[in-house]
Amino acid sequence: MEGNMLYHQYLKPKSEYYGKQELNEKSNEYELNKVPHTYAVLSTSESVWKQYHVRNKFLPEQGWKIHVTSSFEESQNLLDKVAQLCLDKNIDFKHLKNKQSFIKVNSKNANRATSGKFITIYPISNEEFVELLDMISLITQDFKKGPYILSDRRWKASNVFYRYGGFSKVLNEHGEYCIRDEKGNLIIDQRTPFYQVPDFVKDFDEYLNTINLSDDSETNKESHLKRYKIETALSYSNAGGVYLAHRKHDNMKVIIKEARPNAGLDGICQDALARQTNEYDALKTLQNVTGVVDFIEYFQEWEHYFLVEEFIEGRDLRQWLARYFPFFEGSEGMNNYARKVKKILLQLLSIIEEMHNSGIAMGDLQPANVMVREDLSVRIIDFETAMPVNSENKPNMATLGFSSQEMKVNGARDWYGLKRLVRYLALPVLTSEDLDVYLQSNHLRWIKENYESSFYHFIEDIQKKCNEKIRFYQDCISKESNLEYEKNEFNVSYIINSLIKGIINNFTEDERLINGDIRQYEMRGGKFNFLTGGSGAAFTLHKVDSSTSEVNDWIENVLLDNLSQVEGNGLLTGRTGILAMLYNQGYTKVVLNDLKLLKDSISETNITLRSGLSGIGLFVISVYFETGNMEYLQFAKDIAKLIDVNKKKKTSLKVNDWMTVEIGLIDGLSGVALFYSALYSATNSKEYLEKAKSLLEEDLMKTKVDDMSGVLQTFDQRNRLLPYLSGGSIGIAISIWFFNHVSGQELYREEMEAILKLSKIRSTISGSLFDGAGSFLLLPCMVENGEAREKILADVLSLLNIFIIKKDSYYVYPGQFSYRLADDVYTGSSGIILALLGIVKNNPLYWLPLVNTDNFLERTKAKTVSEN
Repeated sequence: MEGNMLYHQYLKPKSEYYGKQELNEKSNEYELNKVPHTYAVLSTSESVWKQYHVRNKFLPEQGWKIHVTSSFEESQNLLDKVAQLCLDKNIDFKHLKNKQSFIKVNSKNANRATSGKFITIYPISNEEFVELLDMISLITQDFKKGPYILSDRRWKASNVFYRYGGFSKVLNEHGEYCIRDEKGNLIIDQRTPFYQVPDFVKDFDEYLNTINLSDDSETNKESHLKRYKIETALSYSNAGGVYLAHRKHDNMKVIIKEARPNAGLDGICQDALARQTNEYDALKTLQNVTGVVDFIEYFQEWEHYFLVEEFIEGRDLRQWLARYFPFFEGSEGMNNYARKVKKILLQLLSIIEEMHNSGIAMGDLQPANVMVREDLSVRIIDFETAMPVNSENKPNMATLGFSSQEMKVNGARDWYGLKRLVRYLALPVLTSEDLDVYLQSNHLRWIKENYESSFYHFIEDIQKKCNEKIRFYQDCISKESNLEYEKNEFNVSYIINSLIKGIINNFTEDERLINGDIRQYEMRGGKFNFLTGGSGAAFTLHKVDSSTSEVNDWIENVLLDNLSQVEGNGLLTGRTGILAMLYNQGYTKVVLNDLKLLKDSISETNITLRSGLSGIGLFVISVYFETGNMEYLQFAKDIAKLIDVNKKKKTSLKVNDWMTVEIGLIDGLSGVALFYSALYSATNSKEYLEKAKSLLEEDLMKTKVDDMSGVLQTFDQRNRLLPYLSGGSIGIAISIWFFNHVSGQELYREEMEAILKLSKIRSTISGSLFDGAGSFLLLPCMVENGEAREKILADVLSLLNIFIIKKDSYYVYPGQFSYRLADDVYTGSSGIILALLGIVKNNPLYWLPLVNTDNFLERTKAKTVSEN
């Protein structure tokens, strides 16, 4: 599942913070009656499966395994039949443990290779395997067909599928699932969304084909698909593919949307076919509405269904905004952009009114569903959620930030979606409905200050019209902001103190200490580590002498007892960042004992700053500077050798995080360069300085200068230009700055100047230190005091003001995408405080969890200034 989709799972109702949603999983458990004592039943919270193993029975490592699929509504009854057969015959098997797991495995964003697998059965011989195929297909013949399992072959038009693969978990050195060939060598267990078998069982597979009388093949009727030439697949999901094609008889460019029955389940358990049928019905009704995508034809081919629509040359609103919004001063002017936005919004107003007059509302009006052509003409696509305009049925999908729980009528939902689109086009910042009540004042003020008054009044008028339309469909009190208000007192000291109060006033009553990013739940140790857990907040509060009894109690009674739960030794995600906080808090004996154990057992292959050797090494150097103990300096040198070994092996930099970009300071080579620069300052060995320089230049090769604005950003594999601390050019700049700091040189002046121009950015999607507006607070730290620094500081504080929320007598801060509030270092208040303290201290490294950060810069400063 994509990272941004994971956030939806933690949007706890009636809460301004992320949390686990309370699910009554017990009532949705799949239960089997009278399981014999001869079976061991295994189920863990980490797995979606419940396993049944026959005691004292040897199960081979691999073989032919059977998968049984099911419709959602018949799943328990089908399980009862199949499980009883397995229990009677003493066969090992497993099944999805509950209905939440069933939906998860078969959802639109699930892995296509594993989708549809409800029960897995492990025959111990080929003879038993073939016998079970027929027996299971016979007892399930009266059930509806479940999702087709793409990785398998179906057995005789039934709900039974098979493939050859591993029975037990066998991994190679890269952590990949493996089986053994006929010679016993490990080979990859290919878990692909299409059927394939290893060479050494192909003879038996051919035999199976001779006895498998399946109707999987195409019928003799004319193929509709053959009327089209498929050019490419635009996307694949568990619901089906979306293809770009040409109609052969007239070369018309089209989009073909595939739907897999019983697959791609949504929040209300509708499958892809139900949503596609809904879209087909809506498009037939809206055929004469200008601005709605043209429907061409609809047909079934084999077991899948296909909807053909016109292809629209252009970009969806997300892509269009990324291309045309003037993010930087010096790029296309705001007034010209405003004229384009006005033209788009007026068309959307007209299209929605005409759709509603035809009796249809789409129910999910959001940027991805609006296409903009080069001439700025607009077309609306994707009507899977469409319903009658007066329907009060809850839509099966809703886009966070463009939907509201208060909208009960489908027509009102469209106007709410347009209202949010209006502001998103004027200021491209995401937010949830829950936080918008706080943030809309900031956003409206920004719009008023950055556009001509005529455009601001246009925005005001169109939002009022949306409110009137919403009230036409339902009684609703709009949560509108007072547009005339005084700007908050806004200087560095005031912001720091107000955010500190916000953290202290919102400590949790559980083991986390603070509310933070969803990685608190998704990562082992995420509740405790520096990046997203309580250690980062404790480190931050100590920096400003605001350690409280709550923090001290948390360290003594929670953190020290849970250090073993923290995964890995990494600086930001593992133990060493926590150790830095503990050392600063006075737990020197605990830290040095732990560091001794680390020295004797370190085995990391990851070399990044976030979670690998570079971050660990940087921490060790800070301990050396503080203690003067040469053992720690030697430890740092040993880490450098480990990095060299892994670098020569071309070990992947990548860490297990969905937002990782293998460029820059956090997860790229600039982070390794930072470590080498620090090691040079401790040893005066130019070997390390040369390595740092070489790595910096490797990262700089992945950057690009914008011709219009002159800013330098990284350019990643997804063709994104990134300015941020994590994955972006600001992170590279920090490593360059530190390189010059320790060497006394002034290299890469042009690159640094181009990165400092990033302070002219007008907005970012998120506000976080690592991936949002907070990153830009590090720019003033790299500039000498003076007029230029003051101008950069004013610019970045203005950007920060888009996200700062005043609540009661203190400030709070929105986390990633502004979906919920957060107090962690990675996405929330603690990270912003550390960045602001870096401005006060003239230290762009102040956010790093090191021992005695205040003295670290002085200890690493070049002893003599060399010539360029």
